[in-house]
Amino acid sequence: MLEKQVRKAILEAKDNKEKFLIEENLVKTRIFTIIESKEVIDNFEFLPEGKKMKIAKNLIEEIRFLDENNILNEQLMDFLGKMFGNSLSGILQAAIEPLVNSILGGLGLSGFFKNALMSFILKDPRRLAKALKSCNELTALVSEALVEALVMMVQEQQGMQGTGYTILRNTLLGAIQDTKVVIELQDKLEDTVCGVYNNFNKKASNVYEKLKPEVAA
Repeated sequence: MLEKQVRKAILEAKDNKEKFLIEENLVKTRIFTIIESKEVIDNFEFLPEGKKMKIAKNLIEEIRFLDENNILNEQLMDFLGKMFGNSLSGILQAAIEPLVNSILGGLGLSGFFKNALMSFILKDPRRLAKALKSCNELTALVSEALVEALVMMVQEQQGMQGTGYTILRNTLLGAIQDTKVVIELQDKLEDTVCGVYNNFNKKASNVYEKLKPEVAA
């Protein structure tokens, strides 16, 4: 009985490995249709701005396409991370930085908040890809990012010591991290973020039509 269970587990593991290799090759083929070569990844920062923007936007759209078709699981996201190395964040940032700047400008924020917002947004490429197709999704992402920035700001305060300060800080952190705060902030930011989002897309002249990779089915 145990031998049969072991054999079954081995066969299932083999099937899963073969399935993953097929999916990995599919993703790699589609990505290289956009990126062109490993040299482009390695030298991305030196490319002309127009080419950088086109590659970055096409890559984001491809990530969204693969995710919506249940191809891009955690294993394949790890594969993408290894494939791009530290370049992945830089490529994605090229596409979203102008939009982030416009959103923060509309909210009257900059500096620390920009760095925190960029860092939070780039953590999950799949969610970023979804957010760039919907102002509601984008507002939710921005709201969570700003709450995270506030948490970081409180945690990084220097020169404030004592029991009273510790109690105040921990209470404030608990209040900020409450999901109700994120929801309330999202409601208040929606008009601003969606307004910037819509204006940005108009100025981009049907940017999402340009985002579609030629290999997308």
